[in-house]
Amino acid sequence: MGSTSAAPEAKNIWKVVRVIGENHDVNSLFLEDGDERMNSRRAGQFATLRVPMPGGWSEPHPFTISAAPEDRVLRLTIKKEGAFTSAIPDLQPGTPVQVTGPLGVFCKGIDERPEIVMLAGGVGITPFLSVLRHFRNRRAKNNVLLFWSNKTRADIFCGEELAAMSNELSLVVVHCLSREDTVEGLLDERFPALRYERGRLNAEIMKRHGVTDSAACYVCGPGPMMEAALKELELLGVAPQTVAQERFVWKK
Repeated sequence: MGSTSAAPEAKNIWKVVRVIGENHDVNSLFLEDGDERMNSRRAGQFATLRVPMPGGWSEPHPFTISAAPEDRVLRLTIKKEGAFTSAIPDLQPGTPVQVTGPLGVFCKGIDERPEIVMLAGGVGITPFLSVLRHFRNRRAKNNVLLFWSNKTRADIFCGEELAAMSNELSLVVVHCLSREDTVEGLLDERFPALRYERGRLNAEIMKRHGVTDSAACYVCGPGPMMEAALKELELLGVAPQTVAQERFVWKK
């Protein structure tokens, strides 16, 4: 799994609990018995991960923590992008790994924002999953509008959990699917705040679902998706410099 480096000091050691497949190319790694500093983390932060290698540890790779800050079991949700990430499912229960964090400032202060718009592309949903799980735990009253862009329905993961949260929170979830021929028939009367749009996320879709320039906006996803989202938000009067951005990039 990646290149080796000189073995770091044996600290920040966690143990693998399990790995579950979220969809065809995304896995969640669950860890426990680690560094107590993680207990002070905020929703939306990230950590770096090293795994054992012959002669030492791998290079560190950054991943968003998708668990809520209150969760004692750490959860990293990781897309297969290269040799390191593709080998995550091979990690066995009990394997020691090194996790350093919490790191980052994305979503800082989000608890105090009464009106929130989240724009996610692909696995860029992970910091927002952390926030929404946090909101669910504390029964938050924040009004949240989540747009999640994927190619097809097969790329959606944690979809049932998001649907349930749309009933538990003041949360509207809009799935934007760019490569589906149709989204007709996908609405479910059990989840009236769960919606679907065909095509790429744009200003028209955002306006139709209630985005205004008064909301606190957060964007996370691949670079091109983020740049496009910022331009579409600008058409709605949202200045790009006011949008919190998380550049979801990691070493492969």
